[in-house]
Amino acid sequence: MRSRHAGLTPMPANGESMKPSLRKILADSHIAAIAIAVLLFWMLSSAFRAPWDPLSRAADFLFTAVAIGGVPYIPSKLDFADRLMLFTTVTYFFTALISFGVAWLLSRWVYRVGPFRSLSNYRTQLVRRNRV
Repeated sequence: MRSRHAGLTPMPANGESMKPSLRKILADSHIAAIAIAVLLFWMLSSAFRAPWDPLSRAADFLFTAVAIGGVPYIPSKLDFADRLMLFTTVTYFFTALISFGVAWLLSRWVYRVGPFRSLSNYRTQLVRRNRV
């Protein structure tokens, strides 16, 4: 008797069909590579956004110091805007760290290498494929 999945999955000796693992499915499809690339993009985006507010505040302080020819007023306590800026900076750094960690874990689980090497290997595999 012929199975309707004949040719797609090998038939084991005992007659039961064998399903491929999730890792094998992700490795054979584009899903894992796209997910790793998106996670690395989010990591880079968050890593560049994190220091933006502190650097702009430092530039503002320097321009003010040059404009008035002295040291601008520095408050002794952080106000709400300063706390919010610190919170968003820490949040962006944390998001970058989490995105890279998830990309690294996914890449190590699916491809058994780091995220940059897995994308590099995947790119060479895409170039070698025949487009028919």
